[in-house]
Amino acid sequence: MESNAYTRTAIVRTVKNAPAGYLDLTIEEPAIAGAARPGQFVMLRFGRTLDPILPRPFDIVETVGNGRSFRLIIKIVGAATRLLESVRTGDEVRVTGPLGAPITDFNCRSLALLVRGCGAAAVIAFLQEARRRGIAVHSVLSASSASKFILRDEFAALSDTLILATDDGSAGEKALGTDVLRRLLAERKVDRVYSCGGGPFYLPFLEEWERSKISPVYLFLESYMACGFGHCHGCAVPRRDGGYSLVCRDGPLFRLSEVKDPCLIYQ
Repeated sequence: MESNAYTRTAIVRTVKNAPAGYLDLTIEEPAIAGAARPGQFVMLRFGRTLDPILPRPFDIVETVGNGRSFRLIIKIVGAATRLLESVRTGDEVRVTGPLGAPITDFNCRSLALLVRGCGAAAVIAFLQEARRRGIAVHSVLSASSASKFILRDEFAALSDTLILATDDGSAGEKALGTDVLRRLLAERKVDRVYSCGGGPFYLPFLEEWERSKISPVYLFLESYMACGFGHCHGCAVPRRDGGYSLVCRDGPLFRLSEVKDPCLIYQ
């Protein structure tokens, strides 16, 4: 994986603050954008300071600008991401990528997707490729409130079915995402189920569905990590057959039945 990755100084081309508490960045770096595939991510550093000492991982949402740029959605939660609040168009950032195992298995005719919060950033490129291949997509997009939905318009454009669920009922249904997904799966037969975000809340239902053997379940796992190449082993997740997988090298996509305890690392 390391031989396919680049470390570059890149240029920030657009900056948006939508919704509040998130940054929507477009970064121009043709080598990384041109090599990026669904499921991959970058390690990003902004500014000339070494505090914090480590870069941070962010999912590549999609490539844009004729493949010269890529898009990131960043939730402002800590010291490193707060530094990014001061980024402006034309600023330079240091980027390493694309990292992670690209998703290449699209051998299905239909899929259901359960996503919560910033987990949406990990799946847009995956859905773009699924639609390009003619796969039917049925999505449940969940958030605490209407103001917290990420990439809502993109999901609407990429989904044959889109159901919104909010904890407070401010948009779509006032319901748990798993309750909505349960109803959707009763109404529509799908070949596969995918999920990203909301791990501790969604996992019991997903494990129940996996045991039913009606359709396999796949998780997009996310983790803190120091390197992104598989050297530091900071993103190790235990496997049911023994040993560990690394989110940065073997992921982000895992079959649920292969992972022993995804809540150890599932953000």
